[in-house]
Amino acid sequence: MDKEKVKKMLFKVADVIENNNLMFFLTDGSCLGAYREHGFIDTDTDVDLRMLAEDLVPNFKSLISEFALAGLRTQEGACGLNFLNIMTLWLDSEHLEITSLFLIDGERWSLGRKGLVYPSYLFENPEQIEFLGRRFYVPTPVTEYLERTYGPDYMTPIVDFTRPPGALRHIDSDVRAKMEEQK
Repeated sequence: MDKEKVKKMLFKVADVIENNNLMFFLTDGSCLGAYREHGFIDTDTDVDLRMLAEDLVPNFKSLISEFALAGLRTQEGACGLNFLNIMTLWLDSEHLEITSLFLIDGERWSLGRKGLVYPSYLFENPEQIEFLGRRFYVPTPVTEYLERTYGPDYMTPIVDFTRPPGALRHIDSDVRAKMEEQK
């Protein structure tokens, strides 16, 4: 990962989203890197962001247009308005993903056939942390988010990572239907 190019891309994305008065969160390895490493994790391959579905879904198409004006391209077939709402943006060979967080029965759901599931309160009163000379929102409390995502040893770098038990759950037809209702 070209860290300078990815930083440039992240800042462009942040500018577009913030200029639309919307909020996003550093998540996954990007959040872990910001918190633990105070920079990108050496083994990370992309930037992971999440937005609340109620912010991303109604603004999906206009954001894609604005990202293009900012010099970012979308991956063919990766920016469809489907139940996942995953937007993949590219700057040369580097990429960044923005994924929707759907509110279902008091939890925030994200991702493919199996979903990452978090208590909604982690995204209700976000705090910002310093990352690459700029402030970004993270799920709060960030330590709880990181423990739920990476387990209790999230401060210790590991090579072969697997999600802790309970972090992933199957997205069944009921959950999928509730995601569709939010569009």
